[in-house]
Amino acid sequence: MIIKNLWVIAKVGLCYYHYTAPYSDYQIDENLFSGFVAGLSHFADSLSAEHKSLEYLKMGEDELYFETIGEIIVATIVMPREEKLQPFSIKVMLQFVGTKFLELFMSEMEDLSFDWIEINELFTNEINAFLQDKELLEEIKREQLQNLFNDVINSKIPLDIFHWRSVQLFADSDPLALKNAIDLLENLLEVASNLITDKILQAKISEILYRLMHDLGESILKHDPKVLFIVCEKTELFNILSNIFLVKGIKALHSTRLDYLIEKIAKWNNSTPFDILVIENSVTPRMIKTLHNLNMDPNVKIIMVVNKIPRPPRGRINHRHAISFIVQEDISSINRKSPLVDYILTHLIQE
Repeated sequence: MIIKNLWVIAKVGLCYYHYTAPYSDYQIDENLFSGFVAGLSHFADSLSAEHKSLEYLKMGEDELYFETIGEIIVATIVMPREEKLQPFSIKVMLQFVGTKFLELFMSEMEDLSFDWIEINELFTNEINAFLQDKELLEEIKREQLQNLFNDVINSKIPLDIFHWRSVQLFADSDPLALKNAIDLLENLLEVASNLITDKILQAKISEILYRLMHDLGESILKHDPKVLFIVCEKTELFNILSNIFLVKGIKALHSTRLDYLIEKIAKWNNSTPFDILVIENSVTPRMIKTLHNLNMDPNVKIIMVVNKIPRPPRGRINHRHAISFIVQEDISSINRKSPLVDYILTHLIQE
């Protein structure tokens, strides 16, 4: 999004602060606009009492958002880029601006003779620093996610609203920020299992957290797609692994046999990079030789999960690809917390 204008307005309609971006095409009378937003905020408050909401106003190609924080209203006119703006994400930004304003100028608000033009340069610098600090913005989003989680376990908001707001919150986040959000969700899963005594509620919250992790994982794939070919006989095992990898931004494709994988790779004309994971109790020298001889990018990483290190193939082979082996005596024990999964995520699928 592109912020064109931003205001901080008293609930009685006085304009404390107005920022106009150099590229803004709006010339708005501050007094008229401040009174309009104050009235709009009062109207929105009356709607909320009836469990209705007014999220934003459409202004041609632009959108007007506002948020009440204490005795002030923060309003902004923004221009969407390619994607649709997410109201809840903008709400977090407005809350931060309002909280920072109150932190800096609470005492001045009590001085009726204070010249608010004096704060323009100082507060504009504060806003610019915030808008340019993506890491800080994502940290605020994660704090908001934590607050939403607290609200849902305290029955202040329903589960579907928690899911919807959380997805909106990270709709414009980059892959790294999405991965950090997923890490937080994994921690919240632990909290839910330890804190919630009602087993039915615990199961419902865990389900919504897994669903949210899945959705954010899908969002990562839109930005930074990665593919992992998994060769394993059991579909159940593939399903477990594919869900684990998806929330880390990795799309898994299944082959029950190595022969089928070879066919898929031969037909692979996608520019998306991929790696290979083979899970087999019994690995033959022929299988190893086949993997070495695959016609694909030399940067492709291959890991084989076996119950014992296999015998190397006889004769001369072309070592086109490095193959890593990891011993896992009981393949059925692989789950989200398995050391094998950590190994794959930190060594096989690394930047």
